[in-house]
Amino acid sequence: MLARTASNCAWARTRLGAQSIISKHLNLNQKQVQRIRTQANAAAPMQPQVADVYYEGGVDPDITAFQQHQKSAPRPQAAEEARTWATLARHATLATLSVNRETPGFPNASVVEFIVDSRGLPVLAVSGLSLHTADMLADGRVAVSIASPNFASLADGRVTLQGRMRELSDAERAPLRDAYLAKYPTAFWVDFADFNAWPIMSARLMMSAWPMMSARPMVTKEQYLSASPDPVAAFAGPVCGHMNADHMGDTIAMISHSTGLQKVSSAKLTGLDRLGMNAEVVREGQSFKVRLPFSRPAEDRKSVKDVIVEMTRAARASQTSSKSGGEGKEGSSQ
Repeated sequence: MLARTASNCAWARTRLGAQSIISKHLNLNQKQVQRIRTQANAAAPMQPQVADVYYEGGVDPDITAFQQHQKSAPRPQAAEEARTWATLARHATLATLSVNRETPGFPNASVVEFIVDSRGLPVLAVSGLSLHTADMLADGRVAVSIASPNFASLADGRVTLQGRMRELSDAERAPLRDAYLAKYPTAFWVDFADFNAWPIMSARLMMSAWPMMSARPMVTKEQYLSASPDPVAAFAGPVCGHMNADHMGDTIAMISHSTGLQKVSSAKLTGLDRLGMNAEVVREGQSFKVRLPFSRPAEDRKSVKDVIVEMTRAARASQTSSKSGGEGKEGSSQ
């Protein structure tokens, strides 16, 4: 079963609720709470609001229309997103049950490199000298937590898989060795005698966590195993990097044209998939996430470029038309 955290509460109200609990348990007065809040806000960089919580404070018709647009904006299925993260991520957190004499039974966690098999389940290459290997030989139950490639905060996605690991035979290891070296070309140590591959087998429970408070559906283990990674997400780095470096104005224009959101002062693309792009924008001092749907699905890198070019031209034409209409109105009123 894949599960995710969800809430309909706005982020601002969640923060206030947490502060109320803290002040109650620490016996703080309102002045002390306000001072802590001010210090925290000054110390922390501005973070994008989480998915589906786009604006707090006041009634703004542009924001209202934008929120409605975002609710129906096409996105990949949740299982497809999870499979994509697992395929593209280069590091994960492996948790085993410790057999160390000083910490028996305690979770033992560490960052590991991994690949996934055809079903999307992680395969690790670990040394026989590793503490994790000793743990898995004694008890194969593990958890592997994988963050999305652009993970920067709790507003970003991650997936955790729980199951049992087992050591592979030499015959099973050969094809996975090639796949491992394709992903990590400098991992020469996989051929050392004390290294072997360990895949998750017979996963009983898998949990997926999407951005806090995002309205994502429940995903079953079967849905995850039958889903496929997104065909163009692997190109997100170079495409988004190019757009952010050279075409932020075009990104803002596309957002305005497609979502109706005006007054955006900056926009940074953070990812893409066959159905659209994700961005972080700043509007009137507020930072939040935007889903920018493609005008049509893009199934390969060339089609991604073609769709972005088409959307850019349409956005520019709309801007030109709006300016011309405005000038015409001004002329007729004189």
